[in-house]
Amino acid sequence: MSLWELVVEPLQYTFMQRALTAALLVGSICAVLSCFLLVKRWALLGDAISHAVLPGVALAYLLGLPFFVGAVTTGILTALGISAVERHTRIKEDSAMGIVFTGAFALGFVLVSRIRSKAVDLFHILFGNVLGVSDSDLVLTAVTGAVVLGAVLLLYKELVLWTFDPVAAAAMGLPTGVLHYTLMFLLSLTIVASLQTVGIVLVVAMLITPGGVAFLLTDRMSRMLGLAVAVGVVSTVTGLYLSYYLNVASGATMVLVASLLFCAAVLLGPREGLVWEWMRRRRLAEERVAEDFLKQAYVLGPEGWAPERVAERVGLSARRAWQLLRRLQKAGLVRWDGSRVSLSEAGRARAVELVRSHRLWERYLVEQAGLSWAEVHAEAERLEHLSPTELAARLDEALGHPRRDPHGSPIPPEVAGAVPSVRLLDRAPGERVEVREVEDEDPEVLRALEARGVRPGVRLEVLERAPGGLRVRCDGEEVWLDAHLAAAVYTQAEAGSRDDDGMSELQGV
Repeated sequence: MSLWELVVEPLQYTFMQRALTAALLVGSICAVLSCFLLVKRWALLGDAISHAVLPGVALAYLLGLPFFVGAVTTGILTALGISAVERHTRIKEDSAMGIVFTGAFALGFVLVSRIRSKAVDLFHILFGNVLGVSDSDLVLTAVTGAVVLGAVLLLYKELVLWTFDPVAAAAMGLPTGVLHYTLMFLLSLTIVASLQTVGIVLVVAMLITPGGVAFLLTDRMSRMLGLAVAVGVVSTVTGLYLSYYLNVASGATMVLVASLLFCAAVLLGPREGLVWEWMRRRRLAEERVAEDFLKQAYVLGPEGWAPERVAERVGLSARRAWQLLRRLQKAGLVRWDGSRVSLSEAGRARAVELVRSHRLWERYLVEQAGLSWAEVHAEAERLEHLSPTELAARLDEALGHPRRDPHGSPIPPEVAGAVPSVRLLDRAPGERVEVREVEDEDPEVLRALEARGVRPGVRLEVLERAPGGLRVRCDGEEVWLDAHLAAAVYTQAEAGSRDDDGMSELQGV
């Protein structure tokens, strides 16, 4: 069968035509109310009233009255009872709802158990029977829907203001009490209009799910109403057709379709969808790895480097490193001459921004936040990727334009001095040196050096070399540094004026 035949074939039956009309009406009415209930956090109230109408329906059958009369009466009394319990006792709103609606629902079941001859009809009230909608039911649903939608349209601005900010609504002189009971009355009418379609048990889903889907897709109330109506209509109509072709319960199928739409919104919603959020996080992670790659390439020097060396510093596998390298080359950030890789002007500019931001953040966290120099590297790694260039300029100004970070590394555009630094591990006994820079990636190393007084700007004298490390004199005291610690310290043999290279300012950091 073609799609058109699938749509038209069920409509040859009068009961399906009535069912489709009822589904359209109920989907629209419930969706409009669901937006207000969701924003107002009244989802449990809808559940309470929907269950509490059962004794009214049962009494109406016993007294020979239309179930509409009993349901509306019980729904309104339930809403008033919840408000009365909340206002005149210490019981909170959620507890009042639970107490009132469970009591009313239990009373309804007691009455149902006494109506043996009407058990089937009451089953339809519980779970709906959209395929059994009569002309009178359709008229009732249409009139009820017109009243609800008309009231919402007439009081739209007042209801929106009161829903989002009842304090502001009261301050502006709006009758918040009247709006409160009006919304409860409209909710009762909506539930009664939906009884024949989805029933007491399932109507709460149609009063929550469409608004929930729309809430995940937009943050504007007017657009939320439109999306909720679309979800409500699609859910009821699609559920009706599926129930026809699959020969399953119509009301439950409508609710299942609405639930599937909610799951789709949770996964694929453009604002908060889990799939898009995962993709955004993955893209940000890829950008961060690429930026770390550029930064480490800059630290290695401008003469070029082997990709494997940078990959090792960033923590990438060889395969991942080559994929990233090709992407950076395509973006014009690196150059590849067949043997070595170097940064392009654009790549170097981006790397300088990252290094500058990182080292300024380290300086700021030590001086202003009071963190130890052993704690700031990881935090600066995170902040450097989040900081715009303008923020780095403000940090630089607030810190008084420092030239080196707490570990002695120059802050771009500052560059290292003309005299190259040498690892302390490579110094010979008798040499007098000045600490220029300390590797900052291992917090344990930094804590150990700090405990021994070894910091940028400090002068050392190498006393003894041994296979396991060095013995040095630091501030008049002899200190043993094992090979791992000594390899992390870079020194300059002839310590000149401290003011010309910014080392004196580091001793107080």
